[in-house]
Amino acid sequence: MAKNLSNKILNVIFSISAVLILALDQFTKYFINKQPGEIFPIEIIPNLFYISRVTNTGAAFGLFQDKTNVFIIISIIAIILIIILKIKLNLPSVFYNLGLGFILGGAAGNLVDRLIFSGQVTDYLHLEYFAVFNVADSFIVIGFGIMLIIIIKTFFKKEPAKEIDQEKK
Repeated sequence: MAKNLSNKILNVIFSISAVLILALDQFTKYFINKQPGEIFPIEIIPNLFYISRVTNTGAAFGLFQDKTNVFIIISIIAIILIIILKIKLNLPSVFYNLGLGFILGGAAGNLVDRLIFSGQVTDYLHLEYFAVFNVADSFIVIGFGIMLIIIIKTFFKKEPAKEIDQEKK
């Protein structure tokens, strides 16, 4: 079915997924930041999952703190590369377009935070013994997961045309 979709529909899927992730990320961060600090952490699943509010000037898992300008530049480069990847490869796959849209929306969401809040990103989804992260982080990981599955599936897919060409020789 995905191969029968037109390029316009795939572009819409890419664009809408990126915009929805950006909007969801910014809405949830706005909502969390409007809450009084004393209500946090909120226990969702005892001893496992909480809603907390922390600010992060680094990368995932708190690495490389206070490197705001570096992360702004990396985010802008990533966004440009995603758009180039979309334009140049333009694979006729719903999952490819969703994956790229998820990564773009997540990267844009964290970039908006860094630009507006003096380099700080709001994180609030807290898995005990793991990390505190946000919607943007989640969809970047989901998007990369989708892309990885596509790459692995493509790598292990047999190409009958090459087998036929070799039989003719």
